Amino acid sequence: MKIVLLGVLALAALLALAAFVIYVAGARMPRQHRSRIAVTLPARRAAVWAAITDYAAMPGWWPAVKAVRTETLADGTVLTWNADDHGREVPFRTGESRPGEKLVRVIAIDRLPYGGSWTYELADAPGGDTVLTLTEDGFINPPMFRAMARWFIGLDATQRDFLSHLEQHLAAAGKN
Repeated sequence: MKIVLLGVLALAALLALAAFVIYVAGARMPRQHRSRIAVTLPARRAAVWAAITDYAAMPGWWPAVKAVRTETLADGTVLTWNADDHGREVPFRTGESRPGEKLVRVIAIDRLPYGGSWTYELADAPGGDTVLTLTEDGFINPPMFRAMARWFIGLDATQRDFLSHLEQHLAAAGKN
């Protein structure tokens, strides 16, 4: 029994040490980050623009978003609230919009442990395809999350997931 107890205590101490190391490493990492990914999508620019700006349709092709609702603030700002599979909602607003060329979407509240913006830049590619460059200018506040995102998940994981599902959605819809 004593050996089992010592083993459990040693494991707990090892886990606490690992958590402490991850916390300290995360605290030393920059709070802000930038990740940029460019992909060639099998659709014309107008179809890509329509897909990335039709927020209500997004739950139909991107599994990370379970529902979207809109809200218009007193100053006229339109927020889109994206709900995940845990029911948590994150509000987004448009920071800049040049139809068919550039879209900047910004997380609209400060009280989350993360935040920032996604910038979508569209350009023509050969054969009627579209090059979409997606840039995340973000931040992660909790040091543990910072280290986990950088080392285990990838700072661009959500971007890659979004782009993969967008590409599948556009391919299924066919070129427009």
